[in-house]
Amino acid sequence: MLRKRSLSLILLFSLLLTAASCGGTETPVNDNSQTDAPDTTEEEAAYPYPTRDLGGRTFKVLNLDEQYGCYIRLDFEEQTGEALDDAVYNRNRRVEDRLNFRLEEVILSGGAAWSTGQIAACDALIQSVMADDDAYDAAYSPVFFKPAVVTDGYVVNLLDIPELHLYDEYWDAVVNTEMTVDGSLYTASGPLNFMALDLSWALLFNQDMMDDHKMEYPYQLVRDGKWTLDKMNEYVEAAANLNGDESFAIDADGKCVYGIAGHYTSPVAFWMAADVDLYERGKNGSLSLTYGGERLHTALEKIAKMCTTADGKIYFNNDDLSNPIGYMSLFAADRALFLTCELKSAMQERAMESTFGLVPMPKLDESQERYRSLVTYTTEFLTIPKTQDKLSDAGLILDALTYESWRDVLPVYYDITVSQKGLRNAESIEMMQILRDSRSIDFTRVFPIATDLGEALRTLVSDGTGDVSGAASVIESNKSAVEAELQKVLDAMKKNQ
Repeated sequence: MLRKRSLSLILLFSLLLTAASCGGTETPVNDNSQTDAPDTTEEEAAYPYPTRDLGGRTFKVLNLDEQYGCYIRLDFEEQTGEALDDAVYNRNRRVEDRLNFRLEEVILSGGAAWSTGQIAACDALIQSVMADDDAYDAAYSPVFFKPAVVTDGYVVNLLDIPELHLYDEYWDAVVNTEMTVDGSLYTASGPLNFMALDLSWALLFNQDMMDDHKMEYPYQLVRDGKWTLDKMNEYVEAAANLNGDESFAIDADGKCVYGIAGHYTSPVAFWMAADVDLYERGKNGSLSLTYGGERLHTALEKIAKMCTTADGKIYFNNDDLSNPIGYMSLFAADRALFLTCELKSAMQERAMESTFGLVPMPKLDESQERYRSLVTYTTEFLTIPKTQDKLSDAGLILDALTYESWRDVLPVYYDITVSQKGLRNAESIEMMQILRDSRSIDFTRVFPIATDLGEALRTLVSDGTGDVSGAASVIESNKSAVEAELQKVLDAMKKNQ
């Protein structure tokens, strides 16, 4: 059944692409606030695992009110008229009726601020467990901000709940695999909450600028597995232009055009996309540090070559559209060919006049087997508190909700939030599916094991000189701290098994 649903999604994208290719022009998707979800057959509609009557119980899930503009709401009291909201509402009511329970989203305020709300969410779960008050049946926890919620044993190993099928395709199977260590998985990702998709790194590109430069859109390069750092650098070099300005120094009233408008953390996303990890996995997800080996150094050199500032290849910044010299503002003003961003930024650029498209971050080279799209480590993930005494019920509810999200809500997310209100063409919808399927996460950043090392390497790449000869020294100076922190986390997780 799952394979049949995947085929249906592929056919949906094929139909969109066929429409886009007719007449030799792109077919934009209409900008409507309401649309019907794709029809499903009766066979597809069935949840593929056994269900049961849960006796009318209430199932409470802790969640923040807001996080970085991501779509994280789990429920609504009534339909709002917005297609995505209504798809979430209808999903919940269907699953509630089928299993005989009531979903309650317990919303904690303060998520808009950096760290304070996230820490408060973790503290709320910890305090509930310590009080043994059963306040929450599950919780979305931004673990990066307080790893103790996992390492100090406040949540269960989700792999101990057979009703959770965390590696099936309707969950975020790759992300969950990468968060599994020594046979334990304490946090999970899936389309019940869209934060892990909203915070997936991608590239937006200005199609009108490519038309002016007579450049081929990179969609086919992506399909052919040829979208690489070297190929992207060719585009970047061709786009950078002083355009009458004396230099590439940033000026809100200037006219120079940059190759890339980049968020200052984007080098991390680039080397993850180049299939670089600081560790390797053994049996049952065991971790051993490798520090990326020669592949990391090759990737850093290629990324740094593309991130030089004096020649206008890139402008680094972390300001949004509220700042006229923010990286997002430069892209919106047609002053950069590419924008490095999390997927949610596509929606924030919806007012941009020029047509833009989306592609995944490039591979290291053509021999790399797959694309990889970094999920930002500050994402909130699903956890279940240690005090949950009905794990089987919790697993069934969460798995069924996630399945129906994948089946019915995810296509609406693509079709409405992304294509109709952000991206402008069917090719980008196809790229969205590639991006979702290629998402990855760095365990050593979710649990701040190698955060300092990662930041030091990022700073080296993003200084704009193109010189990364100091990388080996940076790694060596951080090794002892990284190894100690990794062992600390692994020991804590083993103790909690």
